[in-house]
Amino acid sequence: MSKPHAPVASSVYSKDLHQDDFILHPETEHQSFGYVPEMISKRITLPAGHIYLRAGRHFGPNKGYGVNHIWEEHAHELPKWGCKTINEVAAYVASVIIHRAPIYCEFHQSKNGYKVTVLRSAKGYVVLEPIVNEDQELQFYSVVTAYRLSRRGHGTLVGNVICNVG
Repeated sequence: MSKPHAPVASSVYSKDLHQDDFILHPETEHQSFGYVPEMISKRITLPAGHIYLRAGRHFGPNKGYGVNHIWEEHAHELPKWGCKTINEVAAYVASVIIHRAPIYCEFHQSKNGYKVTVLRSAKGYVVLEPIVNEDQELQFYSVVTAYRLSRRGHGTLVGNVICNVG
């Protein structure tokens, strides 16, 4: 049985990083890109937790997570958003996850819990997935993908991102 990977934090993406290594916020140099407060909606509790961007992995169309997935899935359109290299993906994600950005939930449950979407209409969307431990307790929210569409948020507005928390 292999040992679990202990993630490291890096200020830039590199192919040498493990898929679960964290990419630091480009401005604050913290692991956290923001904080999702506990939210109760439709008799469902969405737990509080920090938002982390991982190096990630791209498995194929609409399958994957993190910087690698965002770049592989959206490289054809990212330059239009000011993101010309894979190392600028973290800055794009940070431009969407800002203080008081609305959080929406569609209440479709994944194996780890409910995915939520953070919206900043002028910049785009970031989809977050809860990462849980073996006891199904939330560890953090992981950035799955980021994209830009000219439409309003979908799902139920359940809260707002808190930034600059320790």
